[in-house]
Amino acid sequence: MKDKGIHLSEDQILLSLVDGNDLSEDIKTHLLTCPACRRKKTAFVLELDRLGEKAKYFTPDLKQKPVLFFRKPRDSFPRIPIFAAGVALVLIIALALSLVLFTDSSKQMTAQLSTEKEAYLYLLDEILEEAYLPDHYLDITAASNSYFDDEFVEFVVPLGDQFNSV
Repeated sequence: MKDKGIHLSEDQILLSLVDGNDLSEDIKTHLLTCPACRRKKTAFVLELDRLGEKAKYFTPDLKQKPVLFFRKPRDSFPRIPIFAAGVALVLIIALALSLVLFTDSSKQMTAQLSTEKEAYLYLLDEILEEAYLPDHYLDITAASNSYFDDEFVEFVVPLGDQFNSV
């Protein structure tokens, strides 16, 4: 800082205001000898003082209560408990109706399915009782050989005992 043409920056001047011990000896001597830098320092001090005064001016007094721009109206009639009771009543009624409606519908559905099942089985019995081929074709089908029962088939093709004995 021997050169008089170089002045301190704003950060260095602010640092001198905050804590002068952090500055080097060159900066301290320049600040003491340079009138331009001293003017900058006094201008910063005055600006900070004005800032403090403005802050004091705009802050409210601590003794005063803060003023609210709106006031909450007081309810003369408690609405929240009545609303909660109404919601609970609606839920109870909905639960009761669902129990009544769904239990009846399930019984009706079961009865309807059982009647449909009976009708289907009756139709199936009728189909099975009817001859599915004309009489002249029944002679050449396996259905005409009804004298082959399970005992005859097992005699011809014994399945159960041969595999277990091996």
